Order: sequence, then structure tokens, then C-alpha cells
Amino acid sequence: MKTFFQQTSESPEIELLRFIAQMTFDSLPADIVDHCKQSILDTMAVTIGGSGMEAIPELVDLVKKKGGKPESFIPFYGGKVPASEAGLAIGPMARAMDFGDVHDEASHASEYIFAVLLAVCGLRKKVSGEDFIVSFAVGKEILIRIGKAFRALSGAAPVGVGDGHFIFGSMAAVGKLLDLNLEELKHAMAMVRAMTQPLNAEMYRSGTLMTRLHHGFVSQDAINACLLAQKGIKAYHKNILLSPTGYFGIAQWQTYPEELTAGLGEKWEMVNAAMKPYSSCKCTHASIQAVMEIMAEHHLTSADMAEIIFDESTINWLTVCVPKEEKWNPHTVPECQFSLPYIVATAIMGYDILPNAYTQEARKRKDVRRFMNKISAREKVSLPIYTAEATVIAHSGAKYSKECFHIKGHPKNPFSMDELLNKFHQCVPYSAYRLSDKTVSELEQNLLNLEKLNDVVSSLIIPITPI
Repeated sequence: MKTFFQQTSESPEIELLRFIAQMTFDSLPADIVDHCKQSILDTMAVTIGGSGMEAIPELVDLVKKKGGKPESFIPFYGGKVPASEAGLAIGPMARAMDFGDVHDEASHASEYIFAVLLAVCGLRKKVSGEDFIVSFAVGKEILIRIGKAFRALSGAAPVGVGDGHFIFGSMAAVGKLLDLNLEELKHAMAMVRAMTQPLNAEMYRSGTLMTRLHHGFVSQDAINACLLAQKGIKAYHKNILLSPTGYFGIAQWQTYPEELTAGLGEKWEMVNAAMKPYSSCKCTHASIQAVMEIMAEHHLTSADMAEIIFDESTINWLTVCVPKEEKWNPHTVPECQFSLPYIVATAIMGYDILPNAYTQEARKRKDVRRFMNKISAREKVSLPIYTAEATVIAHSGAKYSKECFHIKGHPKNPFSMDELLNKFHQCVPYSAYRLSDKTVSELEQNLLNLEKLNDVVSSLIIPITPI
């Protein structure tokens, strides 16, 4: 039974908020439920793996020392803190591996939604699997629709603007799980509008840990906005998105506001997000896949290659290729995660693109550093977002070329369930809290049967939390 009804006389943001308020689990199409379950499985995996990465222990320590009302668990570390503080701690765990799904226009998606929902579960007596799925669905769909209509990658990112849209998705997920009514959602959305940051895209070029910490700030603010709205605090909510002073008002490029609500409730844009096969910036993935396919098809080894030339889409070029002096000489973990030559050379030399590619020892590998000098790149503006073309010149003089438009994990080249479960098991060893084989097996089954769970906290959160 369809419970969402569009009213075309309403402003787009009100239609989006009605979509959040009215959506029920029973009204979700079966394929959307399946998509959400797979996305949640994937994001749980990268959150487990990200829990022990750089900056997370320090952030958790900060949150614990601040104290406060014990509402929500901190997975992998134990203890209970206020839900918004849990959001600050959990958010970066989901992003630290740089292994979560990405939409071709709205960028990172499930990480922002999954993490904030884990944090807010403690505010309800019980959260069922159905509750979690429907909240995840509306949050992810809102995030992607706003980012896509805004053109967060093709329009905003090239000029150093963007990523402010993420908080709208987090707010939607929290608002749904807390059962905010339409009036409360209006004020929550107006509050997070005031928290969007037009220069967030610069965090990708800094070589710092801001890309992961950003998730914590977004989760914290989204939770606080919803709680304040629930308490009756009001904010100016006219034309939150499309007025000259609305979120879209900062755009100096063409936006597509009609996409905010086109087919809302029937056509789901979230299914176009791509899962990642490698623990690195997605802007490196097409290049890895293209060159690895060349090696496999022509039986080449690293020793056979004299030179590799990459043609990169604009977003790839800006994110992982320039400035050259930094990308060809990375030192820190995030610098390496966002370095095309480092990631490609690591893959070509036969090393996994997992967190063990970024240890202090791995970052000093001489074979990788030498091979990086064989790699060059150039921008090709005609290429679609996140795509690349590779040309390998062998010592024999032979030349091989390959383009990659759909990485493994893309909706047009999806993971099998076995591949998705393999990724899950690849992430587990990096957990900050050692998980037994029995716990991993039970957790996997609970995720695969999420809609049947009566209590998400006892089934998903407590098993990964030291009590």
C-alpha cells in the first residue's frame, strides 16, 4: 500500500519532508528493502574496519571524557554517552577506511546514514529491523536526491564547493527514526540548512583527517537539530532549498531542482550508488580496474611496463592527481588514500588495497615508490564522473589501452552476494574490538535478515560493543 502522496502545489522541500513523514516499511518496494539491507551490510563492514583507524581512539576518548546522559553505546569501545556525542564518535568510523558506497553525483551516501542511525538508536526503547530499514531508506534517498539536483560533484566540486547536502540525509534518517511529525521536520530541516558548509569540498585536498571527522560533525548536528525540533524549537523554514538564501542559492552553476521530487516514492535514486572494491578514494578505482584488466588480458607483470598514462575525469583529476608534487609524494594515510599513483602502483605490485596498504611500513615500500615514477595522468573533461582510461606502454614497445566506466560494485557491474560477504570478512580483522568467529557469523546472519529483527541494539550494536 502506497502511503506517500505527492502534492505538486507544495514547495519541493515540503514534498521531501512529507515523503519522510509518511513512508512506512510496508510501502517500500521489495527491491528497495533488498538494496537497503545490502547497503547496511556493506556499511557495517566498513564501520567495523574503520573503528581502529587513525583519529578514532582519540575522538572516542574525547567523547567519553565529556560524559553526559548515558543514552547510546559507542560500538567497539564500550560505554554510553548522549546520542549526539555517540554520533560524533561513530560517524568517522564509517568513513575512515574510505570503503563505503558513492553516488556518481551526490558522492558518499550510506556512511552518513548508517552511522547516525547507530548513534540515535539509544533514544528509543526498541528499534526493530523494519524501523531501521525505513529510516535508512528515506535518509539515503533524501541525501542523494538533494546532492544530485544540486550537482554536488559535476557543478560544485570543481570550484571547491559542495558536500553541504549530506546533513539533510542524516537529518531525514534521524527524524524518521524519532517519528518527528511534518511540522517538526520543517524546523529540523531549517536548522541543518544553517549548518551546511559551502567549502566542505576542500577537505578532500588537504591530506588531513577531516574527510572522516566531517562525518562525526554531521551526525552530531543532525541529531541535535531533530531533538531541538522535537522540543518545539522553531527555525525559519520558508524556501530552505531554492530561494536565493536557500541551500541551492550558493550555486554558481546550473542546478536541477526538478529532480528533487521527480518520481518521489516510485523512482528511487539510491539504487544508483556504487559500492567500492578498494579501500581508497573512489577517484582511483576506475584507473585501478582498467590497468588490472590490461595486465590480466595481456599477461603483463609490473616488470613488463615501461609507462602508464591515465586520462582522468575532472573529478578524478582534481581529487587524486593534483597538485602533482603532493600526489606523487604522499606521506600520511589520507594523502596516500587520495593519491592516484600511490594506489595504482600498490595494486600493480600485488598488494591489497586495504588498510594494510597504509601502515607506516607500507607507505615506505621502495617497489611502490619506484613504480609511481612510471605513472602520469592528464585531465580529460569529456569523461563522465569517476571514469578513466589507461594506456600501458610495455618495454617491448607494445601499447595497450582500456577504459573503465563502471567499476566493480557499480549498479551496472554489481557485487554478487558472495563478493559482498567477502568484503565484510576482509574488514573484520581491522576492528578496534576483536570479534569472535561466532559473533561475526551471528552478526552476518542478523544483517542478512535485518527486517526480521525485533531489537537492533541487542542484535547489531551490543555484539560489537565491549560491555
